[in-house]
Amino acid sequence: MLRGTLLVGLTLTMAAAATAQERREPPTEAVELFTQARAHYEAGRYPEAAEDLERALTLDPGSPTLLFNLARVYELMGELDRAVEYGEAYLRMVPEEDTEERANAETMLRRLQGARDWLALRAQAEQHAAPSLRQLAPRIVVRDRGVADTAFWVTLGAGAGALAIGAALGGVALSLERDVNGRIITPSENLDDYARNLASDGKRADSLALTSDILMGIGGAAMLSALLMYVLRVRTYERDATEEELSVTLGIEGRQASLRLRGSF
Repeated sequence: MLRGTLLVGLTLTMAAAATAQERREPPTEAVELFTQARAHYEAGRYPEAAEDLERALTLDPGSPTLLFNLARVYELMGELDRAVEYGEAYLRMVPEEDTEERANAETMLRRLQGARDWLALRAQAEQHAAPSLRQLAPRIVVRDRGVADTAFWVTLGAGAGALAIGAALGGVALSLERDVNGRIITPSENLDDYARNLASDGKRADSLALTSDILMGIGGAAMLSALLMYVLRVRTYERDATEEELSVTLGIEGRQASLRLRGSF
């Protein structure tokens, strides 16, 4: 047997298993592999420890010590199916009359089976939940400076229209003023008619010029207001985040418990 290489705690745990075997010396190579496995275990190299224990078990297949510690190492590695397999094999090695050790082995086995079943149920739940989680696109709050809403376009359009009409009336007023300034009296006109027509056209030119100035002023003010409305206002809204904007990747990671068993090497 390998009990000479175990720690004191494992010696107590394995005592019952030792009585179940015929007293014999294990193969020397199995003892060496077990010693290597213990060194790997103490250094946290569980895969290497499991490999050495597996090789030792092929040389000493009737060793409850190797079965027990393989169950322990595979539990720490998270390979619960294999841990349950070796836990069941260890339980079969414990004599029926050793009720205390059988109770300990059964408790260990129930814990391993419970952990395995719980992880399987959680994996199944996460698999079903994954599509719905992927459908929920992350939302972000965006603040954009520059708001081109209905008020902006109405103000901008009114200003542009006022400027256009003012420019057109200004052109008419200038044309009429040139006519007034260049008008000469005709032989068919008397002086009174000439003076009256000249004064009337001059008033029309002045009126059109004044209207043009007012419209141009209103149009300029409206255009400036539209510019300020666009530049100074801030729009806040939510939208789906793009892949480049995602800084956090959502995921569900499993938590593996590491329970210290009696008799671990």
